[in-house]
Amino acid sequence: MTRTRNMLLKAFTLIELVVVIAIIGILSMILIPAIVGHTREARINAAITDARVIKQAVEFSLVNHLAISDKDASPAFNKILYLDQNKDKSKREYEVVGAFTSYSWYVYRKNSSASGSQDIDKVIAGALDDSFSEQWKTGKRAVNPMKYNSDSNNCAKYLKDNDTNFGIVVVYDTIGSVRMMQLYRKGVLVTYVNGEFLANSSPNAHFVGEGTWNTIYADSDNHREAPEAYCQISLKNGQIGEDGKNKGWY
Repeated sequence: MTRTRNMLLKAFTLIELVVVIAIIGILSMILIPAIVGHTREARINAAITDARVIKQAVEFSLVNHLAISDKDASPAFNKILYLDQNKDKSKREYEVVGAFTSYSWYVYRKNSSASGSQDIDKVIAGALDDSFSEQWKTGKRAVNPMKYNSDSNNCAKYLKDNDTNFGIVVVYDTIGSVRMMQLYRKGVLVTYVNGEFLANSSPNAHFVGEGTWNTIYADSDNHREAPEAYCQISLKNGQIGEDGKNKGWY
C-alpha cells in the first residue's frame, strides 16, 4: 500500500513538473518578445536623444562662432546640396552648404593652426567632445563614412574597418542651422532630416552617400514615404575648391 502511494506521489510530482514547464514555456513565448521589443525601443529612444543633444550642441557652437569670430568662414561652405535631380547636372538647382563628417574630425580636431573649413570642423568637434562624457574614438584611418552607403558596405562595417565607435555626417547652412545629420552609434543609425529624427536599427543600416535623402524614410524602422522634396535632395560627391572647380570629397 505504501509503495503504491509513493508511486502515485511521484507520478503527481512528474505531472506537476510537466505543467509548470508548459506554463513557463507559454509565458516565455509571450514575455520574451515583449521584453526584446521594449529593450529595442529603449535603445532607439536613447539614440534619438543623443542625436538631439548633438544637433543642439553643433548648432549652438556654429551660431556662436559665425556671429563672434573674426575669421573668414566662407571656405567652410564648399559642398553642394542638390535640390532637384535634373538629368543634366549642370542645370540642377543647388545650395552651397558646409559639412562635417568623421573624416573631418579625424583630420582636423587636433590642428591648432586650422583655418577656413578646418576651423569650423574644429568648432564642431569641440562641441561634440563637450556633449558627452564617453570617449569618441576617431579611429586609425581618415575615411569618410559616406562611402559606406549600401547594405553590404554599411555603418557597422565602417566602425569595424576604421576601428572607431561612431560615424557622423552633419550638413549645415550659412546661418549655422543643421539641415541634415546622420549619426551611427551602438547599432542604431539616427537621421535628422525635414525637422524630425528617424531611426534605423537594421544590421544593414548605411549612410546616404550620393543617394537622395528620401531613402532614409523607407529604410527607417517605421518605413514611411518621404516628403516629395526629399526625393530630390542629394549631396554632390565633391567640393568647391579655391579655384572654383569641384574636387573629390568622399
